[in-house]
Amino acid sequence: MIRKMGRTALMAVVVASFLLGATGCTKYASPDDMKKLKEAEQAAISAEKEQSKVVAERQKLEAELAAKQQELQEAEAELEHVKSR
Repeated sequence: MIRKMGRTALMAVVVASFLLGATGCTKYASPDDMKKLKEAEQAAISAEKEQSKVVAERQKLEAELAAKQQELQEAEAELEHVKSR
């Protein structure tokens, strides 16, 4: 989870650095640069929200898998018990 969040943050930093580097040595960013920076920021926020949804879904599926594995173990144990009779 942290690794993916780090990638999103890194992406935002890289985009911001590129935009700042592309402007040269000016004191202020141009309106176009600010627009691009805002778009990059919104994309990063959107990606983080989507990541949160995916992480929650994965946790849910992992819990379901654990429950199914437990159910399978119980069924196998019952089958062995029935076979041993």
